Amino acid sequence: MIYNDLVEQIQSGALAPAAQLPGETDLARQYGVSRMTVRQALDLLDSDRFVVRRQGSGTFVSENVKRGRRLNRLRSFADEIASTSSEVSSRVVRAEAEKADAEVADAFGIAEGDLASHITRVRLIDGCAAALQDAWIPYAVAPSLCREPLLDGSLYRTLSERFGVQLRYADQSMTAALLTEAQAALLDVAPGGAVLEARRTTFDATGGVVELTTSWTLPQFPFLLRIDAE
Repeated sequence: MIYNDLVEQIQSGALAPAAQLPGETDLARQYGVSRMTVRQALDLLDSDRFVVRRQGSGTFVSENVKRGRRLNRLRSFADEIASTSSEVSSRVVRAEAEKADAEVADAFGIAEGDLASHITRVRLIDGCAAALQDAWIPYAVAPSLCREPLLDGSLYRTLSERFGVQLRYADQSMTAALLTEAQAALLDVAPGGAVLEARRTTFDATGGVVELTTSWTLPQFPFLLRIDAE
């Protein structure tokens, strides 16, 4: 709750770059939680580089957060964007129930030809195409998924809040790729350009696969990851 609220304030500009956050005691009183809970939220904000902690001075909103997608935890595309001012939106290319091919069927443990929800979106940052995402979801997990708009344009929020799916973790691989003509047209760039192709398999609390997504991200919107020493 604290993390999400502070990130929203930073992204909306309510907390400006270089602004000092209240101390741990004040934040604990404000949110009605323990100082330990506050400290954990600040640790996450620091890890995601939304804030800078200065010993003896306090915690400040970062002045130079890079625009990109952070992969520290499983979350939506909008939440992955590490920017204090970028506006994230989507253009839906496809949203319909389709017959699963062999790869999708194998991932979901269903028969080839069984129905699965297929959603393809162009993700935009400040109105500019940043990534193309092609997602498959088991039909049984969210039967009406393609008949209603996604909540705030977020697939993860829709699965969680509308269908009660408890997302647990995801396996993801990334590799370099070249855009096809069809993909390039959707992203409004020249075909054959380099992109980062990511394939993600998302699991729920029971260990079942609830999403199989391939995304192609343009190089000006890099993935960002902090790696801690052991």
